[in-house]
Amino acid sequence: MKPTPRRFLFSRLSIQQRLPLLICILLLSVIITFGYTAYIGIKNAELSAGKERLNALTNQLAALFQHSNSSLIPSLKEMSNEPCIKAFLQTNGKDSSDKTKLLLNSGREDSITPLLELFNANKTKILSSDSADVNININRDSVLPNTRDTSFGEIGKLYLVNNKMYFPVVVAIADTTQTIGYIIAWRRLLTTQREIDAISQLMGEGSAFYLGNNDGSFWTNGLATIPAPPVDLKNVGRVIIYIGPKNYTVIASAKPLANSRWLLLIALSQEKVTGTANRFLSWIFAIGGVLIMVGILAAWFMSRNITKPLKNLTAAASAIAKGNYSLYVDVNRDDELGKLAEAFNSMAIQVRNAQHELEKKVEHRTAELETANKELEAFSYSVSHDLHTPLRIIDGYVTVLSKKFSHKLDEEGAQLLDSIKARASRMGRLIDELLQLSYLGKKEITVQRTDMNALVKAVIKEQLMIASKHIEIKITNLEPALCDGSLIRQVWSNLISNAIKYSAMREHPRIEINSHKKDDEIIYSIKDNGVGFDMKYAGKLFNAFQRLHSKEFEGTGVGLTLVQRVVVKHGGTVWAEAEVDKGAIFYFSLPVKNH
Repeated sequence: MKPTPRRFLFSRLSIQQRLPLLICILLLSVIITFGYTAYIGIKNAELSAGKERLNALTNQLAALFQHSNSSLIPSLKEMSNEPCIKAFLQTNGKDSSDKTKLLLNSGREDSITPLLELFNANKTKILSSDSADVNININRDSVLPNTRDTSFGEIGKLYLVNNKMYFPVVVAIADTTQTIGYIIAWRRLLTTQREIDAISQLMGEGSAFYLGNNDGSFWTNGLATIPAPPVDLKNVGRVIIYIGPKNYTVIASAKPLANSRWLLLIALSQEKVTGTANRFLSWIFAIGGVLIMVGILAAWFMSRNITKPLKNLTAAASAIAKGNYSLYVDVNRDDELGKLAEAFNSMAIQVRNAQHELEKKVEHRTAELETANKELEAFSYSVSHDLHTPLRIIDGYVTVLSKKFSHKLDEEGAQLLDSIKARASRMGRLIDELLQLSYLGKKEITVQRTDMNALVKAVIKEQLMIASKHIEIKITNLEPALCDGSLIRQVWSNLISNAIKYSAMREHPRIEINSHKKDDEIIYSIKDNGVGFDMKYAGKLFNAFQRLHSKEFEGTGVGLTLVQRVVVKHGGTVWAEAEVDKGAIFYFSLPVKNH
């Protein structure tokens, strides 16, 4: 009869066998727990910073492309306003045909613009420039707009024709009141590897940019077509993670380019973004492996008198697992236990040094971010100055024209001057509000007890001075709040001016302002009986430049964004309820106590 095999029991092991096993398990647990936890934390932090950098790069490069394309539509619009083109279209090709042909050929400045085409209002081509041996076999119905908007101007989709990339620039040709035709300038998308490398260097190592159509039909890296990235066209702007063409993981963000049918996509290598975390993990496990081996060898030669020092060693290991790296094991002996203690202290120093090195890197990155913010602030000031100057010049010229040549202008001319002056003023307000948004991010709030009744009454007094009709405004006794009075005054000013603006068309406009406490916050509300809005669009209310009403209501689309930023900065929230033609209620909350 065979003997029953004896089970492996820990109690049957000798002290020399138990101690190495215990030390191995202990050190392995500490290293894996700390290493993996730290790795996940660092990786998430780097991914978060990478996504912020990605959004910033996307916005900056989109602005660069938009600036590069900004002259295409105005220059073509200038050509469309030539009298010979309008005369040619109005006489159905009987007048000014030679001048029009010559003008179209002059638009072919170089090989970048090989073809210009002229269409009548029925989208029938009636004239084109000399083709330069280029046959762009594209259905023009997909290029021309479905609108008769006289101010239409757009950069169309990208197309691949004979292994070359082209895109149309389309503008409407109008007489005084209606669209009489369209002009298309076909341009080649020409980029060189050197230009792409230069942009990639500006964006940083491991980055790339791609251009595509906003319907996902075409994508290119600037030199050739590429497979379409998995961009959700309904949620453009969200950061996505996918496997790139070279089988590496990338994080990417797409942004539409204004006045075009293009999307810009910026991709960053996730491996480059999380490189520090990967190196950190490798070092942690390499050092941990060495320390585990040293611990096992040292523990193997220990004797029975190690119980008390071993408890100290275990306590120190537990402290490191909890994040205390300053504990030191003091063992004044030259035997195996002393060597194990020295190895353990060496590990603590290595980990502490790694932590200090990581903190220094974080401080360095923080300093770089502060420098970047200062540069961005200087850039914002420069942009504000450079944009305000031409607006002031335009306003001055319009004023001179109105005063000096008013007797020579007919009613339409005077209206056009008033329109120019109003639009320049609106542009100035938009610049100021955008700068307010920029400065708000770094402004420190000064919290003090604020009398909301006095503040709201002062705002109402200012708003009623510029109101076009009598507005009935009812205010209940408003709860005081701990807040920055100057910032919250801006919140009330924006909300009250909106309520007045959207209820002014009513026969008896009425506004009600209330407040009440709920749990640990104060909720303020402002209700009007104006035009309201459809609640399915409520998610767009507080996004910059998102407007839910037609141009009959003046505005820049930035006011409610500013309201949300201020309220959130105070630790509160803002929301709205409305119904079309039945008014709207805007709410915002402020915490009772300042945290």
